[in-house]
Amino acid sequence: MKKYVFLLGLWMQVASVAAQEPPVRKSVLSVHAGPSWYLGKMIGITNHSDAYRNALRNGIAWDADYYFLGDTHPFDSFKLAPGLTYQGGRYANTHDESSDNIQMHYIAPQLALFMMKRNHHLSLSAGAGYQHYKDKSVVYGKTREVSMNKLACNLSAGGEYLLAPCMGVSARLNWVVTSSDSYSVRYHGQKWQVNAPELSDGGGCFSHLSLLFGMNLHF
Repeated sequence: MKKYVFLLGLWMQVASVAAQEPPVRKSVLSVHAGPSWYLGKMIGITNHSDAYRNALRNGIAWDADYYFLGDTHPFDSFKLAPGLTYQGGRYANTHDESSDNIQMHYIAPQLALFMMKRNHHLSLSAGAGYQHYKDKSVVYGKTREVSMNKLACNLSAGGEYLLAPCMGVSARLNWVVTSSDSYSVRYHGQKWQVNAPELSDGGGCFSHLSLLFGMNLHF
């Protein structure tokens, strides 16, 4: 009998502490930046040598994310949350007669699963959205622009360590994937459409993989 009374008292104490604990903030806003790598086909660039393409694959990326967690208490372990992500990336290289300056901007709604602990969070998210692609290149001193605006999808995994209830440091691995079979070119006052499969490097799937570091704000 004493054992049951003890367990009942312990349960009531835990329930009382949980009820007194303030809920975790309802929303999370984060910003990150870090290195990024262009994977897959490189379509519409000015130089197709292996050395040039390998150097062009290394770039930088940045992102901003928002997730709505709702009413979440400290003893909750998992939380499914809707959100929105934006990621930008830049890849650049220069050759004797030409240069490439690739810029990608991706925005998409997200669905994330958070594993929440008192001083750290882990998350896994996925979404599908729109990617704006532009290569502001130069060929023989004249401006050349390549555009490919396509649907894309992403998969992200992240972790956060809370410095305070309203702020934490975080890291994220983000992968954005898309594909294209054509692109538009504007060069020397003219504009035309190119079918990528007709090129020597072919068309198809390409992506950018980014390792990002930054801050989270909880409010």
